[in-house]
Amino acid sequence: MSPARHPSSPCLRIGVSGHRLPPKLPEESEAPLRAHLDRILAAIAAAARKANGATELIIISSLAEGSDRIVAEAGLAAGFALQVVLPFVRAEYERDFETQMSRREFEALLARAGDVLECDGAADQRPRAYEAAGLFMLANIELLIAIWDGAVAAGIGGTAQIVERAVADGIAVVWIEPTHPNAMQISRPSGAAPAGVRTGLKSTFRPADVATITRAVEDILTSPRQ
Repeated sequence: MSPARHPSSPCLRIGVSGHRLPPKLPEESEAPLRAHLDRILAAIAAAARKANGATELIIISSLAEGSDRIVAEAGLAAGFALQVVLPFVRAEYERDFETQMSRREFEALLARAGDVLECDGAADQRPRAYEAAGLFMLANIELLIAIWDGAVAAGIGGTAQIVERAVADGIAVVWIEPTHPNAMQISRPSGAAPAGVRTGLKSTFRPADVATITRAVEDILTSPRQ
């Protein structure tokens, strides 16, 4: 996986950060989220192909339980390729999945990935390893989908920190609340990183719908690449 954010060939890379388990990702929210993301990513794919039929579409995910897998599955269904960034070597990462079913789901998605990067995170410093994988993902995307409850960061490597960093880095972010998937918001690049991002993070977002998101994608694909 190339570390360069802006490849020379037309490409749209979408990352994901989000909650993994209840209560932050309630079980009853998963089906509505899946259906909503199917619609969003299908619309994004259509918009990208309209803007440039040769655009390569890629989802970048760590395939953690919950949000990471929901977005990966929706992307695959919409015709995106899948690239995976693991915070640890594969065997160590699988220790984070408590059930055999979860490990099977992980392995099935991993088998569909076109590219897998296994980072060398330390087993006894798991938050730091998740943070490193998240930052690597941000360095390689044009758009982030965040399935986030809006709460402030409780520690390093979590969704709130990744959203904050994405906004500061000028990456477009689609924010979906797990319990209200239809009430989307978007933060779009506006030049320099906003001052006081930590205290003003939510103020950078505006209400959005699928049409708003597809327009943002068209802008990303037609803007000059750095």
